[in-house]
Formats: sequence, structure tokens, C-alpha cells
Amino acid sequence: MPEVPSHFSEFDAAAAGQVLGAEPRTTRDIAHGDGEALNVGDTVLEVYRDAGFARVTTPDARIELYRVPRFSVSGERVVFEQGDDDERTRLQIRADGKVAFHPVLRATESPSTRELALSGHQDSPANGGTSEPATGSADAIPEQQEAVQQQLRGRLGRDPWFSTRDDRPAAGFPLAVNPEDGGKAIWHNVVTFDGTAEELQQAHSKGVIRKGRLVDVTGQPVLHEEPKPNGGIKKTTEFHASTVARVTSRTVPIRRSN
Repeated sequence: MPEVPSHFSEFDAAAAGQVLGAEPRTTRDIAHGDGEALNVGDTVLEVYRDAGFARVTTPDARIELYRVPRFSVSGERVVFEQGDDDERTRLQIRADGKVAFHPVLRATESPSTRELALSGHQDSPANGGTSEPATGSADAIPEQQEAVQQQLRGRLGRDPWFSTRDDRPAAGFPLAVNPEDGGKAIWHNVVTFDGTAEELQQAHSKGVIRKGRLVDVTGQPVLHEEPKPNGGIKKTTEFHASTVARVTSRTVPIRRSN
């Protein structure tokens, strides 16, 4: 289920302990005052609610968050978020003691269309339905490199999937984009991460974004590489999206005058 963020001052060490399989204990820090700690294997989580401070210590690293505004607890992990919507970071601790600390990608809404990711409005007309899968036309780049953000508009070929990749929340779906000339649909393998993936899961749980929905996707094509079981490297093209928004109305195309 999607995680519901709560204010950091409401942190419940007992609930976090149940998720992480750890027994909370009281602790005190000379700089941050009284707090609670949980030992998750070799990882130690410390939370000082009054100071708005959280610390995670592993055998190899220490991560400290100041002025933490919110946290969430799910059946798999405890997550702390820091920063505003434009510059958010997320610290997550899992029951197996693994820790991940990464930025949350978020893009602004497209000015060219009215779009809504969490509403129940009906879709407006668009090009025809999906067809058999074909190779995407966008040029892919290695995952480590940056590229100019692109926008795709198309329909979901199936309901989104939800998982994790490199200890990060991940989600995705096949997207069918119909060419302007009315030719065969071009399919893209859309993948999202972090907050975008979690927001997609919330939208899907409400029935807003699902198979057949018309959406705008902003992101960039990348070349994803993963090892094969029998050796070698499997290369696939993915469209890594920083935002996915359901289209609720069409816009009049801009025509250039001769």
C-alpha cells in the first residue's frame, strides 16, 4: 500500500519497531536531547522528535538529517523525508538493515496541457487505441548521463507494475504513442522512481491512472543494462519519467503562419 506521511513530531517508535523487527530503547544525545533508538541488525536508527533530528549509523557510514518534517511507516520500511517539493531527499531503513539515501525527482507540470494526476475526471478524445509493440523512436543514453527532458503523450498498454530497483521505489508501464500521421503506435517502456513511483501507485489505487488512460510523461530515454543469468549484458531502452500526469483536456495545436 502507498505510504501515508506523518509529521515528524508524531514518530511512533513502537510502530517503527514492529516494521523493522527491533525493540525501541531510550537514548540521549548531548546536542539533541532525549530520543529513541532501534537496532536493526548492524544498523542503528536514532530519532530525536523534539529536535527534528534523525540519525542512521551502519558499520560503514553515518547519515544525519536535520529539521525533518515528515516520516512514514509501511509493512517493509521506515522512511524519512527532508526538504521541500523542489528539493526533497529520502532516507529509508528496511527490516533487513539496508539503508538508502537519495534525492526525490519531481518535475513541474507541463504548461501546454491541463493535466491532473489524482482526480477522477473523464479523459478527452485522443488518437486511436494501442497496437502491437514496436521499437521506440527516441535515442537512448546511458543511465549515468543526463539528457534534455522530453514529453510523450500516449495510453497505458496495461496497469502499472510496482517494485524496487537498487533499494528505490520503482514503477512502470508500457506506453503507446500514436504518430501524428496515424501510423502504427510506437511503444515505450516507461519507468519511474522514488516519489514519482509512489504517487503513481496512489493514483493507480484510486483508479485514476490505469490501462487505457491517456497520460503525459516527462523524462528521458536511457539505456538500461543488467547482467544475464548465463553471462553477458542485457541492454534495454527505458523512458525514465520524472512526472506522469493524466490528461483531462486537449489543447488546440499551434499552427505556424506562412
